[in-house]
Amino acid sequence: MDISTIVSKRKRRVIGISYIEPGLPHVEIMLNGKKINIVDTSHIENSYIRLPFNVKLFHKNFIVRKLSITLSKFQKLPDRYIENKKKEIKRIEVERLIIGGGTSGLSALDKNSLLITREILGDIEFDESLIPEIEREELLSKMKEKVKEYESRIINGNFIGKFDEGLLFETDYNYLLVNPKEIIIGVGGRTLRPIFKKNFIQGIVSRELYLKRLKDKYNNIIVLGFTNITARTALNAKKATIIYPKGIKLIMSNFYKKLIEEEGIEIVNDDIIDIKRNKDGIKVITKDGRTIQGQLVVFSVTKQPRIEVTYNIGLNYKFNRSLHIYQPESNEAIKAIGGTLGIMDEYVSYLSGINSLDQRVIKEYEPGLIDSLTQEKSPYLFGDSGMVCECEDLDLEDVSFAIQLGFNNVEGIKRITGLGTGVCQGKVCSYLAGSLTESNTLISFRSPLYPVSL
Repeated sequence: MDISTIVSKRKRRVIGISYIEPGLPHVEIMLNGKKINIVDTSHIENSYIRLPFNVKLFHKNFIVRKLSITLSKFQKLPDRYIENKKKEIKRIEVERLIIGGGTSGLSALDKNSLLITREILGDIEFDESLIPEIEREELLSKMKEKVKEYESRIINGNFIGKFDEGLLFETDYNYLLVNPKEIIIGVGGRTLRPIFKKNFIQGIVSRELYLKRLKDKYNNIIVLGFTNITARTALNAKKATIIYPKGIKLIMSNFYKKLIEEEGIEIVNDDIIDIKRNKDGIKVITKDGRTIQGQLVVFSVTKQPRIEVTYNIGLNYKFNRSLHIYQPESNEAIKAIGGTLGIMDEYVSYLSGINSLDQRVIKEYEPGLIDSLTQEKSPYLFGDSGMVCECEDLDLEDVSFAIQLGFNNVEGIKRITGLGTGVCQGKVCSYLAGSLTESNTLISFRSPLYPVSL
């Protein structure tokens, strides 16, 4: 299986890489003093020593705390860092700044705007599933024409954070310090690893990694999720089975329900009690005794907006109890569009970019976007154990221990367990912990949001 592996920080277990976005867990690692991307460069690590670490043991056992200094020597930490070439800072004044590309960001682009993004076309370039109201190829062609027309107003760059001097972006060549009068945020969202026994093994990947790197090689997949984005992921494979947890209400538009039915894609409502690697790929065993075989497990539960960006810039957010996502609340000076709002459909994303979104379209094609029902539990909870924080190597039992102590919000869990303090700074685990506790607040996403070159 051509998926890189790393050894986890505390327990020294082997974790299969699941994300593709720089800044997320284990996408980039320090090796011989240099940062390398192990999604595009094969990197296999093995572990022969497992450490039985858990937060409860650390807090309750005096001897373990005394030994923690010695145990830290077994942790995987960089031993050196090679200095990079220094970049200059360039200041820019602009009328209208669009942060993020994709369908919504490009749709909003005009002659008075500057668009800065890490990914120009977004999902529509890789996702071949049908979309409502318009042919995918036609919409993709519109986006490519927009890129060609406004090429001089598009910059490849990554948002680092808001500072007193302005909004800071890093490009390949320099840093840009931008002071706009109006801000449009179209940074989209991401799928997050759900929780179940052995959810960290090689062969469990995000929708984004599957579509951009693995789709052509793996034709039989097991898709985890309950929403439109789940259906769209499954429709990209020659053969797919969808699993969503017991106690969760399926939230899909009629458009995608019909496509799923026409393609003969089975939907299984059950929890996962075990998962095993075998010669054919990966085998999922459900609570009701079913065994489902696939080449890959692709998690596509829902699409969580990148709240770390919107909050850092100045927008408040709210917790959506239907989709279990956090959604930003726009104001007069800062507006969120597309996937940044929790939109999962390309057509609806396009309408939000051109400011033509109405309630009828949302109701028909984006069920759950306007909080209409309450789930019985977190839709990320497929089992009663599993990894929650990859960077700090924390499991569900560690989060549950913090909750038992009375810390039922994400910030409290962070202080007890260390969740959200690793390399990704909570870009995955804080949302999972928020969903588990239905907390109205996450952690504080402070600048810089991403590691910067020194």
